[in-house]
Amino acid sequence: MRHLFQQTVGVILLLLVAGSVTSCSFVKGITAWVQPRDQFVATSANPEVRYLPGSQALADRLAAAVSHSVEIVEKTHGVKFAHAPLMFVCHADCFTKFTSASNQVAAAQFGDAVFMNADALQEREQQRGMPPENFLTHELAHLLLYQRAGAVAYKRVPSWFREGIAVLVSNDAGAEACTPANAARKILDGKAFDPTEAGSVLREKTAWNYDLQPPVFYREAELFVRYLRDRNPPAFQTALLEIVGGKDFQSSFSQAYGQSIASYWPEFVTTMNQIAGK
Repeated sequence: MRHLFQQTVGVILLLLVAGSVTSCSFVKGITAWVQPRDQFVATSANPEVRYLPGSQALADRLAAAVSHSVEIVEKTHGVKFAHAPLMFVCHADCFTKFTSASNQVAAAQFGDAVFMNADALQEREQQRGMPPENFLTHELAHLLLYQRAGAVAYKRVPSWFREGIAVLVSNDAGAEACTPANAARKILDGKAFDPTEAGSVLREKTAWNYDLQPPVFYREAELFVRYLRDRNPPAFQTALLEIVGGKDFQSSFSQAYGQSIASYWPEFVTTMNQIAGK
């Protein structure tokens, strides 16, 4: 019952966020939420991984990789999933229908499930060398935080942190189109996200709010999250456990590090000179 309640609240929040952008997005979100999922077929290796005709090969491949991805994500966050991750695999038209995301998006966490776009994933692997398994790990990082923190607390974690840690644990999935050097140069030029952003249920800031392309936003976020982790690993793990537990994002870091995240930004920016090759 609690799982169903959290899932319902989470999707309502997702729809509210979409509605705060455009009424069209709101309608698409509602349409995605009410789509029946009973036509998906469970893989033989893992019944929680399901697919539609034409995507079985990818579904079987991902089903074989789930346990490893789960292990990586749980080890990074220091906690286990509240329950087994649920995944749906299908082609682009279906992916858009069930998530309201663009058909160019490779994968998405929507409510308490992960959706994988077979067409986009194939393109990413062929053109950029990024395997679908990495995108699976990326989305599972989002899903674990959603499950453990709850729908409201999840949205109060700024998107730059959610994406940064997801890219970090997935070996660059989502940021593969932007090199660290390119992102470092953007940061040095002042074209970066705001590290003081506290997250918001209704007014979430993403790449577009900062006039950044998603791969650049993801890479910048990964660089800063990596810096925070490497700067003080024990403090990072303490803060992460608090956040996963549903505690306030900014205060969790301030208490663990003894100072605000924003106070680390100037030092972080100076480290970008070496990465940018300057």
